[in-house]
Amino acid sequence: MANKDWALVVHTAGPFQGIQRPLLLEEAVRCGTPYVDVCDDTDLCKAAKELAPDLEEAKVPAIVSAGIWPGVSALMVCEAVERLSGDVEDVEMCFYTAGTGGAGPTIVSATFLLLAEPPVNFQDGCEVRVEPWGNRRLVDFGREVGKQYVHLLDEPEVYTCHRCLGIPNISSSFGTAPDVWNLMFGAARFLPKSVLGNRGLMQALANFSMPIISAVDRLVGATNAMRVDARSSSGEVVTLRITHPDLEDCVGLATAAFCLEVLQDKVPPGAWFPAEMARNRASIFHRVRKGSINWEM
Repeated sequence: MANKDWALVVHTAGPFQGIQRPLLLEEAVRCGTPYVDVCDDTDLCKAAKELAPDLEEAKVPAIVSAGIWPGVSALMVCEAVERLSGDVEDVEMCFYTAGTGGAGPTIVSATFLLLAEPPVNFQDGCEVRVEPWGNRRLVDFGREVGKQYVHLLDEPEVYTCHRCLGIPNISSSFGTAPDVWNLMFGAARFLPKSVLGNRGLMQALANFSMPIISAVDRLVGATNAMRVDARSSSGEVVTLRITHPDLEDCVGLATAAFCLEVLQDKVPPGAWFPAEMARNRASIFHRVRKGSINWEM
């Protein structure tokens, strides 16, 4: 990046699991280049946030954990919090992707790697680690998708929304289709962590499995759906749902929406989680709504 007049660096080269330092963000600071990533690993996004003082000093804006989920999903939580006038006792985030969503081996290897990381949840304001791929249950994602099984899985916006919005109870779950993939991941979680957490081995396994996975993808499609349920201390509930027909397309659309906020000088210097971007929420929603097949917002 040195000696290059880049307007923006966009980091989408996952999987992000198992990486200890945000090296590309460190380089962006050094070169004074604005930065956006789609990091979906809790520990890595925490490490990125620690660079906030350096980014402010260098006058460099950076958005960490952008994209569709994480990213737009955090803005959905912000929307729910606003509708409940800030009185939010509990939030559940649920995500569904048909097959690999067209993302190929990356999403498969990332899911295996996440099975080695007990998901972060918050209960009564305290961080707890829960069983990965546990609490299997049916969730209604609305029209075009209907009811699908989801399971507890680590997602950085559990941490970022708790930190930025003060939500005392928050969790995240994910499921895919066909359900046999869910059952396979459920069985895989019992493998040793040394196996599940081996990036090279999991990527090789995902690549080896791709002929079968690709064939199934052609049958089930690539739909992506998100649901956020927020409950106030008085019991009032807000439910928000967004569905797009293709995961890859909506990830690109959402990432571009965050990037435009940076390029249009709407993001100040520092390291920002989407949950902190209230002033940008409406414009990002406007762009991401394009192509959606369900928008219950």
